[in-house]
Amino acid sequence: MHATLKAVQSPQVSVRDLSTMERAVALYASDMPTAYRHRVADDAKLCDWITQGAARLGLGELYRSAAFTSGYLRLWIEDSATLGQTAAHLARFADQPRFNLAQRMASSVSLWVVKEISDAARARADRPVVETADLVSAVAA
Repeated sequence: MHATLKAVQSPQVSVRDLSTMERAVALYASDMPTAYRHRVADDAKLCDWITQGAARLGLGELYRSAAFTSGYLRLWIEDSATLGQTAAHLARFADQPRFNLAQRMASSVSLWVVKEISDAARARADRPVVETADLVSAVAA
């Protein structure tokens, strides 16, 4: 498994019940090849990798990582992320090219394959979390 995401076995979840960022985190944790190139015939495979990654991480860790990632990316866009927050993000997603691929593929799934996100997933997506100094220390440890 990649970076510092911790594996926990979890019941399978529907791709529809995950936000786009949750899908990206799940793809990062899945067996999706880092050099993967999308083909239309692979849509089902992408969904399988998403559910695999979600099961591998467990829903609690998946939701937590997605919330921290959403919070970090909002700060990064505003150029206001601290060095500690950046370090925590890079510790969580050490392979940045893979993380970028996971984000692109998750967006593709959201736009072209599943095309819908449950209300619960949408509500979680609207609640990003910003890591404070205490949380950054815990992630780095």
